[in-house]
Amino acid sequence: MADWKSLPDTLDPDVRNLVEQLRRYKDRSGLSLAALAERTLHSKSSWERYLNGKALPPRQAVESLGRAVDADSARLAALWELAERAWSGREAPGRRAPADSPASTVATPPEAMSPEATPPEATPPVGRAPARRTLLTAASILAVLALGAAAVWWWGPDDEARPLSASPSHSAAGELYTHCFQESCAGKDPKEMGCAGDAWTSALTRFHGVYVELRYSDSCKAAWSRISWGHPGDIAKVVAAEHASYQDKVHYDTDIYSPMVASATPSEARACTVLTSGAHDCTKPGGSAHLTEAPEPPASDTPPGTVRTHA
Repeated sequence: MADWKSLPDTLDPDVRNLVEQLRRYKDRSGLSLAALAERTLHSKSSWERYLNGKALPPRQAVESLGRAVDADSARLAALWELAERAWSGREAPGRRAPADSPASTVATPPEAMSPEATPPEATPPVGRAPARRTLLTAASILAVLALGAAAVWWWGPDDEARPLSASPSHSAAGELYTHCFQESCAGKDPKEMGCAGDAWTSALTRFHGVYVELRYSDSCKAAWSRISWGHPGDIAKVVAAEHASYQDKVHYDTDIYSPMVASATPSEARACTVLTSGAHDCTKPGGSAHLTEAPEPPASDTPPGTVRTHA
């Protein structure tokens, strides 16, 4: 059982409920934060923030944790919907400016918005806790009600903690299940295709404080780029030997990974980054050595969601 820090007293009950559930699933699985990062493609530092209530985990992170620990991702998604409504409705930096203050200069990321979010004119004044929202879809209500039954199954006496090698993409015998191979992986998400199950870092560089990794899957014969310590707008880009490339950008966190390119060997691909300043750099072509992943970033007082500029 991890020695968790107490969650902030100001954390909304719906957000607190989500974080506590994620902590329980993580502890029950026996996965370390580093192992969880490997299985979800969200960095160790990101999970430290998510599981300590410093930032709301993206829906993709919640669902990928559910898959990594063999929990019901649909039920976790229902909890995330409640938490996201509560999080986006409060006066948090990078989420929404108070109604009685100038408009925030930080853009709200599209994925952080909810169709049922409180209109700006209904935002409570600074210092007043927002009212709990009770409007739910019928599907969300049923999913939340079913969570209790799921917890009984997960925490039941016959349940055993999964070893670190266990994952929905592995069989009982340890065989990795993937859904693409080489050319059919091009442009696909490595986690969704099961390629992250045996992924390793083949090349690594640091550029203007941002770590750039070339990730490679031997089972899928595919590679992708992952950046850490980035800022919203920074791009992770993977380039294949034949110049095919795919990319994605950091939305409101510090790390992101790109879709895949076909790569018979790591040496046929490079990982690149394009920073918001316009500066860009790439790793060397991948090598055969399994390199250590990017380290955890230092503690920062910068509020989650705040867009930072480069020095």
